[in-house]
Amino acid sequence: MLDDDTISVLVRSTADDHPVRMGFDSVDAVAVVGDELVLALRDGTRVTFVSAGATQFAAAVLTRCRALPELTRALRTFGSRRGTRSRRDSSAAEQRRFFAPLLDARRLAGAASVPAGVIGAFDGVELSGALTTALRGFATERHPEEGPARRALEAELDEIAEPLMLAIAALTDAGSGARAAVDDLTLWRAWAGQLHATFEVADRVWMSLDAALDAAAPRP
Repeated sequence: MLDDDTISVLVRSTADDHPVRMGFDSVDAVAVVGDELVLALRDGTRVTFVSAGATQFAAAVLTRCRALPELTRALRTFGSRRGTRSRRDSSAAEQRRFFAPLLDARRLAGAASVPAGVIGAFDGVELSGALTTALRGFATERHPEEGPARRALEAELDEIAEPLMLAIAALTDAGSGARAAVDDLTLWRAWAGQLHATFEVADRVWMSLDAALDAAAPRP
């Protein structure tokens, strides 16, 4: 039996049978040889299933092993009082604009039917471009006229957002390897780990951006 987190195996050999459970996070590799499905586990154990549907079984196991991590739980500030504690009325709307590219990519990834599509949903060029557009918009709204004040705020916002830009670049690099070998669970998990880290970095960056935007808010 396959559920969201584990494979449960019941071998009917004795009167007192107990199922063996293997978490999908313990599976290091999946291979099909003829009618055999071989799972290599992290502790060195190898488990072999003999089945006429070994290929379909392998696909089901790989799909669960490649499940995306829970990403929005990493966003402690998004939609919370902590994330919108500001003296300006535009804070909540600007927060949504800042996080929108990542959240939109997450929705696209959830709808993707193939692993490459999941990775491709988090396109680094699109994410960094959307982030830059949001930052430029924040600066322009505070300083409609081009000039030193707007450029100074743009530079400040760029500096604050640099850790997120670096995280997106690292995500792109990890995605290149994972996309080239989607059945390599080590590469997939490295990409998924960087994806989770990218959301966490975005959370921290927003806290600093929020403070900077509050300080730069137009005064009556």
